[in-house]
Amino acid sequence: FYYNGKEMKLSGETEEVATFYARMLDHDYTTKTAFNNNFFHDWREVMTESERAKITDLSKCNFTEMHSYFVQKSEERKAMTKEEKQKIKEKNEEIQKEYGFCTIDGHKEKIGNFKIEPPGLFRGRGEHPKMGKLKKRVLPEDVLINCSKDSNMPKPPPGHKWKEVRHDPNVTWLASWTENIQGQVKYVMLNPSSKLKGEKDWQKYETARKLAASIDKIRAEYREDWKSKEMRIRQRAVALYFIDKLALRAGNEKDED
Repeated sequence: FYYNGKEMKLSGETEEVATFYARMLDHDYTTKTAFNNNFFHDWREVMTESERAKITDLSKCNFTEMHSYFVQKSEERKAMTKEEKQKIKEKNEEIQKEYGFCTIDGHKEKIGNFKIEPPGLFRGRGEHPKMGKLKKRVLPEDVLINCSKDSNMPKPPPGHKWKEVRHDPNVTWLASWTENIQGQVKYVMLNPSSKLKGEKDWQKYETARKLAASIDKIRAEYREDWKSKEMRIRQRAVALYFIDKLALRAGNEKDED
């Protein structure tokens, strides 16, 4: 890393956050003012006092050598032999065997997302105002575990402890934490192929089957509601028409991120 043309040794945490930016040098994001401002603000927060006093202008920072290192690593991965790729695959399968399954009502079930997202820089959708902010590392102290009282509770890494251990049989999530950018709660959930997920999908299809017997009545009602004196009822009727005619899946509104 170079600052104002001179090589500079960075502390561990400062260097790690710098690598997040360096990896993205060839991406459009690093040309955006909001991304750069947010990154520089959060980067300065993890710096030591002496680093903060010296590094005051992002335009004087040179990340090209760091970027070249990651380009080289990427090329090395692409050039791996079949045997090397197989070794990595086997290692990932071992991790999956150890952490990718749970037991529910005596049945072994596959977990969907058993890996927590590593730290990095937030991107967001479109011109998100928080793009470039630092997604912090999730620690065991941030994580809630949900398991039955009589189960073998997963042990936290040495020197750490879980934020909380719950025994709530009314939810299907296995672990949760709150990410620092949007303040959203994230969950470790079951794989879509699991029994519980399958049952929920089956219930939806059963509801759709029952709907078939009433669809003509519903269509007649929403057409009649177009003439309602109440704006709210007219709006609902129009929404129903589009859901029906365009076969829209009515879901939750998407956030801006």
